[in-house]
Amino acid sequence: MTTFREILIDAETELLSADLFFGHGYESAHDEAVALVLAAADCSLVDTSAAILDTVYPATALPKLRAFLTARCEERLPVAYITGEAWLGHLCFKSDARALVPRSPVAELVLNQFEPWYQGPDPQVIIDVCCGGGSLGMLAKSLFPWAQVLLSDLDSAALSLASENSQIHAVDGIVRGDLLSWCRSSCVDIIIANPPYVDADDMRGLPVEYRHEPRLALAGGEDGLDLVRVLLTDAARILRPTGLLILEVGNSFEALDDLSEQLHPIWVELQQGGHGVAVFMAQDLAQWAVSEDTTNSVVSAK
Repeated sequence: MTTFREILIDAETELLSADLFFGHGYESAHDEAVALVLAAADCSLVDTSAAILDTVYPATALPKLRAFLTARCEERLPVAYITGEAWLGHLCFKSDARALVPRSPVAELVLNQFEPWYQGPDPQVIIDVCCGGGSLGMLAKSLFPWAQVLLSDLDSAALSLASENSQIHAVDGIVRGDLLSWCRSSCVDIIIANPPYVDADDMRGLPVEYRHEPRLALAGGEDGLDLVRVLLTDAARILRPTGLLILEVGNSFEALDDLSEQLHPIWVELQQGGHGVAVFMAQDLAQWAVSEDTTNSVVSAK
């Protein structure tokens, strides 16, 4: 009889011997092995205690675990696409190739209820734009149940996954739209934005695991900021004066810093790891938008 502990050691060893990238919600071979071993045995990642380690691993789970390990080691599928689920914060989401694996470091800000950045009254409207499967918006809804939380994405496949997740973690609306063009002016308290931001050079060098994810959700153009530029303008228009934009740009943070002398991103020091997350106060964005309009008017007049 083989125990969970023995199976776990073998699975971790197999993962370590493969040429894998870790970072799609799990940071190590050990963490991925735990997720795969438990999922194959139909055990909950959260509700299972360490006491299970020295119990017998069900023989009926072994073929499923073998298929899981093959998918991970040979096909380089992310674990969440293999098990069909991913955790972000305290919530579990359905996950598949229709959207990115939930893993955004923006979750840290959401779990901290946007403190100390958001200084306005209790937020009434929160938008998760480029929402993918909807994890960030649904996480926000769990912490601000009174707020109207809307999810938006252009990709209908991603929105279908978000709709399925909303059957478990309810939100107030799902919109298929081009960024924030559908939203009226000065009505939003908080925007959570995780747009495609991978620049052309990084796209060419992405590990195989990323190539199982939708390219539309990753590729951000030559400097990674194709959609970010539009988002900043949209955010300046729709945020209330006390509003806040939270924007993830990953490795494109230098390009964002260089975008404009009038744009002042506040880079967040993330305690849980990650980088490239900026916050913008609505009033700063409004001033930047005015300066951009002025610059564009001068250029057009020449």
